[in-house]
Amino acid sequence: MRIALFAVTIGLISCWAVAQHDNDLLFGRVGNRVEIIQPQPHPVRQMSSVLGRFILDVGLDFYFDYNTGQPHLQLCRVQQAWISPGLVGSKSGFGNLFCESGCSNYFDLPTNGTPHHHFIFAVSTPGVYVWDVRGVNAIARDGTALQDMPYGYRVYMVAGNPLRLYGGVQPAQGYQGNLYDLRLTVQLRQGSSTVAQSTLPPNPTAIYPYMVGFNQAAGAYTVVAKLSKHLSRRVDNLNLTGARAQNWQFTTLGDLNNDDVIDDADLLGVLFAFGSADPDADVNGDGIVDDADLLIILFNFGAVGEGAQ
Repeated sequence: MRIALFAVTIGLISCWAVAQHDNDLLFGRVGNRVEIIQPQPHPVRQMSSVLGRFILDVGLDFYFDYNTGQPHLQLCRVQQAWISPGLVGSKSGFGNLFCESGCSNYFDLPTNGTPHHHFIFAVSTPGVYVWDVRGVNAIARDGTALQDMPYGYRVYMVAGNPLRLYGGVQPAQGYQGNLYDLRLTVQLRQGSSTVAQSTLPPNPTAIYPYMVGFNQAAGAYTVVAKLSKHLSRRVDNLNLTGARAQNWQFTTLGDLNNDDVIDDADLLGVLFAFGSADPDADVNGDGIVDDADLLIILFNFGAVGEGAQ
């Protein structure tokens, strides 16, 4: 009898351990909104090398209250907000579910009677890869319809041993919008040639607002960073070996067409969209194209980015 009871106890403990892995994304309720309760923030994950590819297991589950043993949610949809080119997330029996294009890019919890699911993310080239997800369409355990997550929760995946840059991203003082709506492009240059580049949305909720990786030899590079709607910044002779912190502060706003100069094309972009809510022409990100946007263009007219070639 004692042996049987011991076996049952071990089985229950094992089931709980399977359901709540340390790095599983656990969806729960915070106030009236669905959130990923843990891990917060998500740690940087190293991918495993298997048969010429790099793979990472990412788990999803509901968050279970430790006092009641009950899940916070009845259901929610896990919706992709951003994924790096080349990264694909698949699940046995379902095929490719998450990718840059051609995938459904969502998964419903629960599916097949359980909220606990694992996905294999795979790439073929060393680098740093990003998967951003949101919880949407969630129903709490008590039947309350919850508000969607307003941001993308980020998982960084490192394939191989690339050169890495990571750190903060500060937009210009006049920018009032959501940083996540912008795109940061980081280039490595040698002389006048761009040898590698990576683009992603800065994510202030992640362990680092940005992290990029380059499958290049260690050495000194010119590094150019360009934040959309801003002029570029540059650092010369940056010695890259392994991982290095590099914060970016962008000071000049107004480059709507991202050609790294503020000129007639940017001015016309504002004038043609004046009075609208066109996000592409909204220089300061306040939700309307108006005099404030026009003044930013005029004040910075003629300015050129540090990385302009």
